[in-house]
Amino acid sequence: MSQPPSRALGVPATAIVGTAGHIDHGKTALVRRLTGIDTDRLPEEKARGISIDLGFAPLVTPAGVRVGLVDVPGHERFVKNMLAGVGGIDLVLLVIAADEGAMPQTREHLAIVQLLGVTRAIVVLTKADLVEPAWMELVRRDVAALLSSTPLADAPILEFSAVDGRGQIELLAALDRELAELPDRGLEQPARLPIDRTFIMEGFGTVVTGTLWRGSVRTGEPLEVLPGGLATRARRVQVHGVTVDVANAGQRTAIALHGLDRDQVGRGDWVVAPGSLRASRILDVRFELLADYPRAWASQARVRFHLGAGEHIGRLVLLEGDSLAPGTSALAQLRLETATVPARGDRFVIRSYSPSRTVGGGTVIEPVAARRRRHAELEALAVHESGTLEARLLHRLESEPAPRAAAVLAKALSEPEAAVEIALRRLAAEGEVTAVGDDWLATPRWEAALDTVEHAVADYADKNPARFGIPKGELKSALKGTLEPALFDLAFDDLLGREAVTMRGERARPAANPWQPPPATLAALEQVEAQLEAARLAVPENAAWQAPLGREAAEVLSLGLFLSRLVRINQDLTYTARQLEDLRSRLRRHFASSPSLAVTDFKDLAKVSRKFAVPLLEHCDRAGWTVRVGDARKAGGRLETPGGRSGDS
Repeated sequence: MSQPPSRALGVPATAIVGTAGHIDHGKTALVRRLTGIDTDRLPEEKARGISIDLGFAPLVTPAGVRVGLVDVPGHERFVKNMLAGVGGIDLVLLVIAADEGAMPQTREHLAIVQLLGVTRAIVVLTKADLVEPAWMELVRRDVAALLSSTPLADAPILEFSAVDGRGQIELLAALDRELAELPDRGLEQPARLPIDRTFIMEGFGTVVTGTLWRGSVRTGEPLEVLPGGLATRARRVQVHGVTVDVANAGQRTAIALHGLDRDQVGRGDWVVAPGSLRASRILDVRFELLADYPRAWASQARVRFHLGAGEHIGRLVLLEGDSLAPGTSALAQLRLETATVPARGDRFVIRSYSPSRTVGGGTVIEPVAARRRRHAELEALAVHESGTLEARLLHRLESEPAPRAAAVLAKALSEPEAAVEIALRRLAAEGEVTAVGDDWLATPRWEAALDTVEHAVADYADKNPARFGIPKGELKSALKGTLEPALFDLAFDDLLGREAVTMRGERARPAANPWQPPPATLAALEQVEAQLEAARLAVPENAAWQAPLGREAAEVLSLGLFLSRLVRINQDLTYTARQLEDLRSRLRRHFASSPSLAVTDFKDLAKVSRKFAVPLLEHCDRAGWTVRVGDARKAGGRLETPGGRSGDS
């Protein structure tokens, strides 16, 4: 079995159906009657006669739908386990014993499935063999009244007996009718499976199970376990005990994970396509407080957050208002003590920390959020809650310090990459965003980056007329508090490509403002050159010849270095290019008649003392004119090169 049958006549190939209801109302007996499987697998469950943990069983309906039945515990002590299995179901079987009617856990389970956004249900009145028709009619009326104000008000109500089988045919037919109305699962989306069970299988190692919420998992493909960020791959894939090539969304799935020990994964973790989701401890949400909660909800209460198969302790911070009235909702932020793996649009359940009871739930708006101040940024959060994809993308890009790839934006917004790319092209056509290479940025932010760089280049040129322009590295460093380095590089390259900026060496200046050295600075440079050359190679130290020039000295030196007319060989000594070219000629003549050059030879050749000989020789080594061998030098490879490097300014 490598693929499920295709949809035909509106009937899905696969579906997940979960039970819900009070303890001892016959959920497990119902599943056993339909499938022949006893989902109470634990010794304690069999000894006590109640379900404690999740149970699973396959069922094929008359229409050929492969259903994964999830049997949940009904006792109030095990609501945590119930929540681990009810997420991701397509339809709920709300089980109510006909001899007792709706009970406390009936109401809590009903609230939970509503909070999780389950909109399709069948009410099963079990133990029908124990009551008279008149009593059954009263129970029907009570159940209809219970559901009347809920999204499940139109759910069919059927009688059933696990003892004599009455209602079984009608229940299976109702299942097919309800399942035919289900939308398709997101098979094209990245795989996402909440782990609700782990165990060791001999020969395959660690195995995890769960309901595949979206996408598909193929044998051999790479996977990631979050929140731990563990890389793995699917060694083997099974659907209800049958090995398959691929498991698709809507199937109860077991995956043998390569290279992971059992203690590395557990209930509450997630198996996802690599890089498709991120772990998070701060979530922006819309929180709904149940109408029957006995008092107003206070901000920053400690809570139990349930998503997928996981429970996380944290605080629920109201972002609007100081409290929340029962039956109302508000924007809020969840700050968890341990990481979960949310996606935009996920439905979750909130239970009070102590005593533990279901108090509400809601929808994830921002899966990976930053701490927000209360009563602040609500307008932006409202855009992310109910705005179009284009509006959400634009808002996101307006806050991004640098261009982002469509794949990164899709991950941040929990949207398919293809949909994000289409929305970006629409925004670009309207001038709202700009493609920067392969990435995207809000157009105002991009234009501001260009203006910032261009203005800084022009400002430096105006303030430093004796210099061709500003060194690119200096410019980038000066703007690091304004522009992220990656954005600076992109903006600078764009200006250079459009010839708004020109470069010579490492210096940049406005292309529209041609440069000519100021005559006064050029004249001062010529005087310095004459002064240095008059001293032959025993030049005055920099401080000596710069002192008479005052503040102009730095400009003269910068101009001379930029024009390659001066060469600074160390912190104290500067020579003209002509002086060093003359020295190079002397070295060529020396090596034409001698294979080596000692320091004493160099002192005679340059007619300088050791004070000048050592730094000059070190400069010759760096320039490649000489090569040091022990205490002597031999000719370097660049000594004869025409136009070879003469300095290291």
